[in-house]
Amino acid sequence: MKGLRMTIAKHTITTILDTLGENDFVNIIAYNDYVHFIEPCFKGILVQADRDNREHFKQLVDELQAKGVGTVNKALTESFKILREFREAGQGGLCNQAIMLITDGAVEDYEAVFEKYNWPDRKVRVFTYLIGREVTFAPNVKWIACNNKGYYTQISTLADVQENVMEYLHVLSRPMVINHDHDIIWTEAYMDSALFASQAQSLLLMTTVAMPVFSKKNETRSHGILLGVVGSDVPLRELLKLAPRYKLGVHGYAFLNTNNGYILSHPDLRPLYKEGKKLKPKPNYNSVDLSEVEWEDQDEIPPYRTGVEALKTVADQREKTRKYLFYCLLSKIVKKG
Repeated sequence: MKGLRMTIAKHTITTILDTLGENDFVNIIAYNDYVHFIEPCFKGILVQADRDNREHFKQLVDELQAKGVGTVNKALTESFKILREFREAGQGGLCNQAIMLITDGAVEDYEAVFEKYNWPDRKVRVFTYLIGREVTFAPNVKWIACNNKGYYTQISTLADVQENVMEYLHVLSRPMVINHDHDIIWTEAYMDSALFASQAQSLLLMTTVAMPVFSKKNETRSHGILLGVVGSDVPLRELLKLAPRYKLGVHGYAFLNTNNGYILSHPDLRPLYKEGKKLKPKPNYNSVDLSEVEWEDQDEIPPYRTGVEALKTVADQREKTRKYLFYCLLSKIVKKG
């Protein structure tokens, strides 16, 4: 795979990465004469598809070069092994498992690999993307997808990438509408400008709540048709109003974090820095871990050299306990709200 086809393949991979979020887990395997992970540190595992990892993968994909002939069967075997290990260990997203096969041709259908690792249960879907205008290998590539609960598409130009990549989302969404299982998603924190009543613009930490919209017509419900997504942007300071200060006490404070442990809002979170007269977001401001702004509680109290040092430590322990109690109180308030 070289030239324009290589460019289209890279764009296809980056577009797929853009469809993933923090609740997804991913890895990328490059295959030519041998199989190798584009990030050696992630060999044999799946990593969380957060913003940092997605951007890191995009950079590595951009540096890929074509060498030799692709060994698709070895790449598929390695992919199935990783997914099986994560599934049996109860790791990862624990929802849909899928392999995205991006190739400019397949000389066979690799039935032996699927029979060994995916049939008859077909727990892993295989989506195939045939790159280029060549149709000689189309029957094999299409057979791979159709016999593994996936979807086949051919991408001939860069303009076709976005539309064709999105087709896999419709396939994965069908069981959701058929089972009436509509997940509500809250995104990670992000910066956005807001216009206040004073007409002064300011950066605000925001989050978006969104959910899929499916067709509920009786004649199409069995097809699981995804119509689109509805969402709303919410300033995080509005969510903090659910826990007013007078309910938390003088030394209490409220904070928000995602299900992945990243901070949405916290008194010790400093997402902006000053550059000249302008405030700008810090790099990775929305992937700050809870452990970076909260001290871990320790049951054991070490010996102290002075009484002042002991009193200070006891006061700190009380403060940590108070924080935990206020966090529990906030959880109850949010659940009631």
